[in-house]
Amino acid sequence: MKILHTSDWHLGQSFMGRSRAEEHQLLISWLLDYVTAANIEAVILAGDVFDTSTPPSYARELYLELVLALYQRDCALIVVAGNHDSVSVLNESKSLLQQMNTYVITQPSWDQLEASLVTLKNRAGERAAMVCAVPFLRVRDMVQRELGQSIDAKQAQLSDRIQAYYRVLYEQAKQVAEDLPIIGTGHLTVLGGQKTESVRDIYVGTLEALPPALLPEFDYLALGHIHKPMQVGGKEQWRYSGSPIPMSFDESGTQKSVAVFDTENKNVDLISIPNFRELRSLKGSRDELVEALAAITNESELCLWLDLTLTDDINIGLFQEQVSELLEGKNIEVLKVQRLRKHISLNTNNGETATLEDVTPQDVFAQLLEEKQLDEDHAKHLAQMFNTFIDENEVAE
Repeated sequence: MKILHTSDWHLGQSFMGRSRAEEHQLLISWLLDYVTAANIEAVILAGDVFDTSTPPSYARELYLELVLALYQRDCALIVVAGNHDSVSVLNESKSLLQQMNTYVITQPSWDQLEASLVTLKNRAGERAAMVCAVPFLRVRDMVQRELGQSIDAKQAQLSDRIQAYYRVLYEQAKQVAEDLPIIGTGHLTVLGGQKTESVRDIYVGTLEALPPALLPEFDYLALGHIHKPMQVGGKEQWRYSGSPIPMSFDESGTQKSVAVFDTENKNVDLISIPNFRELRSLKGSRDELVEALAAITNESELCLWLDLTLTDDINIGLFQEQVSELLEGKNIEVLKVQRLRKHISLNTNNGETATLEDVTPQDVFAQLLEEKQLDEDHAKHLAQMFNTFIDENEVAE
């Protein structure tokens, strides 16, 4: 049996005010063609199906279109919730989709472990693999807060609980799997993963990243959250699939792919995904950028999106007018123009202020702590509490 692993689709993403609907539609068409051609019998989508907790209607339609199309191809689908996903939104259609060979797992199931175990069968009706479907593990689902508990104690408790959940689910799977390969999933940061600017740090309580050694010996581990495809723990069969389309300009140079795991020979193949829309970053002086823009062309179907960084301290408004004239009639659009900043500061000596695109909530809070001149330990404690708050309140239920 061949199982395709993908993650971090972020359906409904608004990319600097632009919709990604066309790219996602082309992605679904490509994926369905590949599933048919390569005889894929199951797909695992390891979190962040949607970009926000309230995805637009077209994003939900794309999701259901994918489910229906895979069902028509007799291909199972396992969906686990990511940190961007709303549990309630994914649960809305959970029971219905299960009738279409689609299994949606949104929360850990401590009391009913079998609810997070999915037995995959091949088209001959034979059992081929057992999946321990683990979604993004929110703090409130894992530990109970205790007054007066130290940061280190909270971190140790959370780490122990995550390890315990994976272990108890794995042991339950072993009891029923017999000689079947056991596949794990997860949506979190495992030590060794490389982040991009579109990946917000997941602070699971005070635990930023999980050591691979805490996880059971899965035959394959399908991870989501990191947008670059890579293996973890030095194991070819433990990997992030990466996002299928670039979610930020700094991902534009990464070859996007899906991973295909063969349950019979335990091999993993990386399948390259076409680049449906080019995202390109250019940096230089005004004259260098003008020269580059005059020569640039785009022959693809979708508009090329540009991110321009000026190394000159010039008037951006006048430069943008010049850029508009250069690109008139071309299938190219500039989404962002910025001056090079060696260090982002909320307030600069020349009266400029950073924009919301320049900073994160963590940046703002860090500057506030610096201004208050708190002692290092106290500041670290407050920063960790703030990161926990951000994590627990970003996705509305």
